[in-house]
Amino acid sequence: MQAYFDKAQGYAVYPDVGKAGMGIGGAHGSGLGFEQGEIIGSSKLTQLSFGFQLGAQLYQEIIFFENKAAMDDFKQGNFELGAQASAVAVTLGASADADYTDGVAVFTLAKGGLMYEATVAGQKFSFKPK
Repeated sequence: MQAYFDKAQGYAVYPDVGKAGMGIGGAHGSGLGFEQGEIIGSSKLTQLSFGFQLGAQLYQEIIFFENKAAMDDFKQGNFELGAQASAVAVTLGASADADYTDGVAVFTLAKGGLMYEATVAGQKFSFKPK
């Protein structure tokens, strides 16, 4: 994953995202936005999901922005990842299969809990400049 940190225009890091659901679910977390290695502001992640789901989970999420256009979309404060966006679970060698989609790559790392799900979900992000 180091190559993403080295080459991305910027990234957002959410160290603790809490997620829970039973039919309808949600997730929320706070993080920081970085551009060219420097902190540029704070961000909040909110997710709403529908479908078969049961449980609760805590995870980390990192979103990489491949270019200036993708980074600028995020900094406008109304950035969204639709249901078609997919995240790569960080495991040994997982980043070899990851790639950018529409200028964005998403990685998650489970920290605890257990969640069963087959859902449709979207994430919305707010951004507040430093």
